[in-house]
Amino acid sequence: MSDQLSDDTFTETQSLSDNEGEATGPVAKSFLRIASLGMRSVATSYRLKPGDVIACLEGELFFGNAEDFEAALDKDDTKFSLLTIYREGIFFEVLVSGALRCSLEFIEVEKVQEIREAFDGHVIHKKSEYRNYEVLRDIRRNCTIYDTTPTPLAGTFPPLWLLQNRLWEPLMAITLAYFISYGVSLTMFGLTYLLSAFYFSRGQIHVLRSYAQFQEKQMWVVVATRTIQEGQMLCRKLDPHCKFAFSHVPPPEPIPDPDDALAKKNSN
Repeated sequence: MSDQLSDDTFTETQSLSDNEGEATGPVAKSFLRIASLGMRSVATSYRLKPGDVIACLEGELFFGNAEDFEAALDKDDTKFSLLTIYREGIFFEVLVSGALRCSLEFIEVEKVQEIREAFDGHVIHKKSEYRNYEVLRDIRRNCTIYDTTPTPLAGTFPPLWLLQNRLWEPLMAITLAYFISYGVSLTMFGLTYLLSAFYFSRGQIHVLRSYAQFQEKQMWVVVATRTIQEGQMLCRKLDPHCKFAFSHVPPPEPIPDPDDALAKKNSN
């Protein structure tokens, strides 16, 4: 993507009055940053947070103002927009639907070049190749990651879908319901099967999210990647200590023991 960084990245004058008063003068074209999130902000559903920088929109570096940005997202001709977020030195993508409805501001001029240099080498693929993955994490850094793209398997063979996603308790419950209904009559079994298929087809994402919360995990981050392995690798960058039950990445860095650190400090 470095070929997108041309000399016209800088302009002689640009007003920041939209977000920071009437400050004007010779400044660099600046990226937008999330300043705050309201109660009804759509950005919260994608786990974006204050301080996140909007680096790219649809694979192109974005230097527009807040109004232009929200207007670009709130179009009817596309369902999802691909954003590239810069958070604490790490770039990641997320697919969003509609405007974020949050407060945006320009970042400090001195940080623009830092982000541009960090962006060099970051690869953005075609939007059609990305899928949103939700990641939930508990206090021990154990993570659950799942694809938010609906699958027809949930509505055709619910037990197989539950098995595929390792939802053991719901799998046992639905299997028991099938056995009981089958013992009553084939009509009851067919009705039970159709109702369960309809439920899992319509609510599969909520089922996955609720099961992770049942395991005492809370929503952590939403990332757009091409595979679950890439999603885990990105999570490892965001948190070097995060762990996955069915991991596609190497073991995480050990979490430092506060007692060992204290003992080492005292010995010195």
